Amino acid sequence: MKKIREYRLRANLSQGQLAEKVNVKQPSVSQWERGTAYPAIDTAKKLCEVLQIPFNMIFDQYSGEGPLDIPVYSRIRGSGDPVPSTRVESSLRVSEEELRRLIPKSELEVRGLSDDPKAKIDPNWFFGYYCESDNLAPMILPHTINLIYRTDKPHSNSIHLVSIEGRDGSLVRLIQNEQGILALIKGTSDRYRYFKQQEIRNGALIIFGLVVESRKTMLN
Repeated sequence: MKKIREYRLRANLSQGQLAEKVNVKQPSVSQWERGTAYPAIDTAKKLCEVLQIPFNMIFDQYSGEGPLDIPVYSRIRGSGDPVPSTRVESSLRVSEEELRRLIPKSELEVRGLSDDPKAKIDPNWFFGYYCESDNLAPMILPHTINLIYRTDKPHSNSIHLVSIEGRDGSLVRLIQNEQGILALIKGTSDRYRYFKQQEIRNGALIIFGLVVESRKTMLN
């Protein structure tokens, strides 16, 4: 039950806000997080919907054969070649259940997971990307390890790791429409670049993956 606090914080909710969303009182949430009480089944299902986690994680249970090692890189060259991190741990240990939760719903069929929820997760679908920058979108904090789901498809209005005009990978928000893709680049001031479909086909914009989770490190 103590996992509820972790996922509540990831959802940027206070105990009171979470309580309101699942129709209970704030002290109930506090008791769940301390492990001194458990929610009713119907309430647990609501928690899953609000926090976007599998049902068994509400009760601190994990499926699978143990954690998987995900490599962490500090740089992705324009060619796509990774540079292993030397500032933080070189790998993340993440449970298979967590990775399954992080796969975008639109990708479940692509990965063959929609018909078989017990199908194995390939850790190569993910990698970590360490970011030091202070000049990023609010959802990406500096000094974080960002878990990247490997895909070359844009997920509109989400943060992606991309290469622009052959440069090293950077984190940008992509917005897709019928004409092309708008890349919102966070720097000293907000900037943007619009890519037409022909430019994308020519490699002016290369998508390495989608940010599905950010984890704060101990570095300042």
